[in-house]
Amino acid sequence: MTTLLDANAVLRYLLEDISEQADCVAEAIEAGAEVTVEVLAECVYVLAGVYHASRSDIAESLGVLLDEVACRRKRVAATALGLYSGSSFDFVDCILAAEASQSGRAVLTFDKKLNGLIARVG
Repeated sequence: MTTLLDANAVLRYLLEDISEQADCVAEAIEAGAEVTVEVLAECVYVLAGVYHASRSDIAESLGVLLDEVACRRKRVAATALGLYSGSSFDFVDCILAAEASQSGRAVLTFDKKLNGLIARVG
């Protein structure tokens, strides 16, 4: 059975602020743990809002994590992190643009800026 990582576990691993917990997460990752795009979104929110990390640092750290863990929507997550790093868009908007690009599905939004991002990515 695959272990799903929650945001708290991912943050302990990335921040290494509680070494026992970071080590526990590292072992889970070595055993094939998985992270979801939703958990990545929560991590972005916490890293930006609580830890005041820069967009580029957040994208880099979570990008490295994506290289280490399973993620069913890894291409969407990686694309969204790249968009987030190079823009002022919320991460969820970046996920929507990446998802639309990867899946070919339309996004119904009344946000003109988001529509512009989707058009650029698509």
